[in-house]
Amino acid sequence: MRTCSTLLTTGMLFGVLTLALPSRGWGEVGTGVPSDSDLMQQRMLEKAPGFFVIDVPPAGTIIRPVQRVPRDRFGIVGPFPLQLQDLEALVYPDATPEERQALVEGMTFFTEPHTADEGAGLMANQQFCLGCHTSTQQQIRSPGLVSASSCPVPGSTCISLVSRAARTTPTNFEFTKGDATLGGRAADHLDALFDTGMTAAFTIFGDFSPSANFQDPLDGSTMNRVTGHVSQPFGGFVQHTRPSVPACLADRLPTISEDRNLGTIDPVTGLSPLGFRRSVGERAGPPYIGRGLMEAVPNADLLANEDADDTQGHSSSLGNFAASLGCTGDCVSGRHNEIPTNANFISGLGRFGLRANGGEIVQFSVGGLQGELGFTSLINNSEINLPDINMGRPGCMDMVPDPEAHLSVVFSERNFIRNTAPPEFGDTLLRVLTSSDPSRPLPGKSPTARIQRGAMLFGIDLTAFANRMIPGRMSGDDGRDLHAINQADRMLNCVGCHTPVQRTGQSVADVGAQHLSHVWAPIFSDLLLHDGPVIDAERFSPLPRDPLVIRRQSRTQGGNGQGDNSQGDNNDQGGNGRGGNGRGGNGQGQGAPINTFDLPRNLADDVFSNLQAVAKGPEFRTAPLMGLGRMGPPFLHDARVYLTQLTVNTMPASTVTTNSNVTNAPLVVRTLDDAIRAAIELHDLPAPDDGRTPNVPGAGCPVPPGGSNSNVSYGPSPADVICPPYGGAVSQAHRGEAREVIRRFHALSPDDQQALIEFLKQL
Repeated sequence: MRTCSTLLTTGMLFGVLTLALPSRGWGEVGTGVPSDSDLMQQRMLEKAPGFFVIDVPPAGTIIRPVQRVPRDRFGIVGPFPLQLQDLEALVYPDATPEERQALVEGMTFFTEPHTADEGAGLMANQQFCLGCHTSTQQQIRSPGLVSASSCPVPGSTCISLVSRAARTTPTNFEFTKGDATLGGRAADHLDALFDTGMTAAFTIFGDFSPSANFQDPLDGSTMNRVTGHVSQPFGGFVQHTRPSVPACLADRLPTISEDRNLGTIDPVTGLSPLGFRRSVGERAGPPYIGRGLMEAVPNADLLANEDADDTQGHSSSLGNFAASLGCTGDCVSGRHNEIPTNANFISGLGRFGLRANGGEIVQFSVGGLQGELGFTSLINNSEINLPDINMGRPGCMDMVPDPEAHLSVVFSERNFIRNTAPPEFGDTLLRVLTSSDPSRPLPGKSPTARIQRGAMLFGIDLTAFANRMIPGRMSGDDGRDLHAINQADRMLNCVGCHTPVQRTGQSVADVGAQHLSHVWAPIFSDLLLHDGPVIDAERFSPLPRDPLVIRRQSRTQGGNGQGDNSQGDNNDQGGNGRGGNGRGGNGQGQGAPINTFDLPRNLADDVFSNLQAVAKGPEFRTAPLMGLGRMGPPFLHDARVYLTQLTVNTMPASTVTTNSNVTNAPLVVRTLDDAIRAAIELHDLPAPDDGRTPNVPGAGCPVPPGGSNSNVSYGPSPADVICPPYGGAVSQAHRGEAREVIRRFHALSPDDQQALIEFLKQL
């Protein structure tokens, strides 16, 4: 192994490709079938210009609904490592025996622990790939969700690559960042106030120059284009918080004083004399669902959805707030990430990774192999050489030859990720889609009517969606929107970023291409970059905000949500505050105040991989919503909206929520519904307080309490920063692209908000 700490799970890594096969005197991981030589020849063909450019299907091509795994089977797998029979719960139902066999090696490697004796790198972040995909193990039991407590397979927690990264608390960076003598501490302790906290998310960091829009990844090999010198050798931009070798301490963050880019920071500008500031953030492993479909979406279709200058508008019966929010069109201005030419992976249109700075799935495989486990491969032959003694830490001597993985592991794992299918929709949504007229509004408040209403609020043309999802409903062009967007009335306009349906062209997959090609795929993402809400004090802080405890009014558990796989809605709060007595939904009731960890509302950071391409700090790729209602929380790029058995009753996450009855009422994340509502709320900064803000603990703009010892200073008027008035300059500059969507969401009745949540739980 040449290095093990510089490359990320998300595949955001780049280097120099060499086709020469080095001689090796040690054993390699993997079967070696096909041979490395054969797979390198295949890789040469893949590197040819235009190979990964997906064309629009030729005229007359029949596009069919994508196959989906039966919902009650999806994600139900056996103990580790997974075996051939476990593919039934993950891959396309009509995959052939030969195709399934081509996935087994990658699936086994993904779910098998690796040890120091095997050669796993000393600075590895996890013992195995599933170390960053453990949320199912902690999942709250809820109808429709896969969870350890409801897993029907003896000896299994039903964790697989479709599980999200886990989070049980915030991370306390005062402990995980470490120091120059002892290193850091693993983020594996439940106490986030006086210890590290617990998370499977990993920390990334670097020195960022705002004027050059450049991050020095501190990896000892990249050229710092600001200083003209090679980057400092601090081990790369990943802080590995879960070392796989017990004797090794976790990585640490280099201190400001020892960093030549920094040294001293001007208290006014926040920059060093060279114009750098330290940036730190967290990233969470995503659920790998439908990635082969995302790879096969035509380039032209993705580019057609761009609106970088926000010139496009849309129709909505819910009103138009765009002008008052400082928008030219509808506030949504997505753009693609353009990957520059590099020697190792493809350039051009980015579609993978949290910032869309990866253009192909193999980056995920190599990134996890190298950056998280410490196994190198021939795909990237330019990793950094680490010293024999790991950063001077006792007990971390590298006494064995570094391991190499056969390319059979890399390619089989790519096959496995490509061929992981989406789950079938929930039964209630299927009843809507299979009805004779899915778009005809249903009367009353039946489960079917509620989920239909939620889909319409999302902005979906249900007839077009049914035609593209249900076999036999469409035999040609139905004259409706390609993406199943209701262009006559987008209502909330969630579809402005979460595109319900994408068509695929001819897949470049060498295994399973027939399942991925020329299908309608319910990706629920445009795969473009969008601005999220920005709070400068948090974005520019050298460390993320310390965990902040806010005592918030909880809601009693109760009520039965309507529709399959639903929970009672415990947060449609009418409140007894300054706005009077509003009417909430099912399950409301005043509970006792509870200590909670406040969710930060800033979604921007200036932390990038070795290649950010054109992405900027506030920009993240639209998260695909495939399987959301089956796999559940945690949500967002760093898994900050968490919900686990370990802390749901002791220190849950919390923020505030607004509807037509109340403004900024407490929202304590105790159920699946709460988590979805919190994720929606975090798409924008909170509403400004008004006369409808309840007078209960934890209500109102979520600002740090006066006199708190927070490491982040919000200035003399934090409410004006965190909840700026809608019409002001601060609001226009700091609210995200979803600001009109969320303002409409806030104006909905509690019942309509719940209808949207019930629909999302059916995906």
